[in-house]
Amino acid sequence: MGDIKVEFEVKAFGEETSKDYEEAIKTLEVFRTKALPKETTLAQLEESISELFKEVKQSYEHDEIQLGAKVVIRAKEEDGHVVYLG
Repeated sequence: MGDIKVEFEVKAFGEETSKDYEEAIKTLEVFRTKALPKETTLAQLEESISELFKEVKQSYEHDEIQLGAKVVIRAKEEDGHVVYLG
């Protein structure tokens, strides 16, 4: 079977202090794509997300952050079959 392009988007955000502002939030976003076999499992996707979480935590300056991840696999229907884009 062929590979599919999987998009990983991880966002981190947390409060910070900023002169002249009552409230301030800093965000950091990482976007990566990976060609993976169609047989990839959810556990394998979770491993990739965990790696990206570690990367973002190392790049983020504050201790208390919230992390979120989005995984996208783009596909369309063509002649009754699923065709993966990318």
